[in-house]
Amino acid sequence: MTLSELYRQLLPLLPEHELLWLISHFTGQPRAELLRRLHQASPAPLPDELPAAVSAAVQRRAAGEPLQYITGQQPFWDFDLIVTPDVLIPRWDSETVLEQALRLLPDQTKPYQIADICTGSGAYALVLKAERPAAEVTACDLSPAALAVARQNAAKYRLTVDFRQGDLLAALPPFSQKHYDLIVCNPPYVGTAADLPPDVRQEPALALFGGADGLYFYRRLTAEGVLDYLLPGGDLLLEIGSTQAAAVSELLRQAGFIEIRHGQDLAGLDRWVQGRRPL
Repeated sequence: MTLSELYRQLLPLLPEHELLWLISHFTGQPRAELLRRLHQASPAPLPDELPAAVSAAVQRRAAGEPLQYITGQQPFWDFDLIVTPDVLIPRWDSETVLEQALRLLPDQTKPYQIADICTGSGAYALVLKAERPAAEVTACDLSPAALAVARQNAAKYRLTVDFRQGDLLAALPPFSQKHYDLIVCNPPYVGTAADLPPDVRQEPALALFGGADGLYFYRRLTAEGVLDYLLPGGDLLLEIGSTQAAAVSELLRQAGFIEIRHGQDLAGLDRWVQGRRPL
């Protein structure tokens, strides 16, 4: 079977960009090269095992499984992160949160203390360590399976992060022992499954749902004293759902944070809230 024959056979099952993504994954060739090969006058046959592998992947995707779980990877920042069904799939809108984090930590040579709570695949922690190599980064998650993926990603890019298993702040050293210049957190913030596209519902519920209104983990962070874990003048930076800026900002205000602000992603949707510990 040739590439063009396989392509024509499977195209009715998936959008073209998804089919090309899968074929690119299994052939190891960029999509631009695949498009060129589709129009070759005398195409070479594909390896015998390739059509069956691609067809099986297309069937999984047609049944609703996320592409990233089929390929086992997701582009994010400058990385191709390993992802499995044990972790939330990192998305481009989270990159705007990291852009704000880097603005808060402008000195690439300073040994900042950074904590990433609910690290999942390790996306936040690894970007911050890569961009601020002198920083000491601690990353924690309740899920041991998620931490295993995060450790694989750190090893893949040879980045040193202190990974800890535990429930929110309980995973960090007591604040009597250590404080942070920045704490970042992308907690579960979806209210109900009805708010999600079908393929997103296949991602781990532990990383998605934050109570009936999506605010459960923001309430816990503030009630459990996240302010005390920051250095004076240190910042808390939270990823949020697009309708949660006002409610999360009010929680931070009640907890004693100052200079509270929020920002948007590239789609113009509210994506983060930031608060500062007073000096």
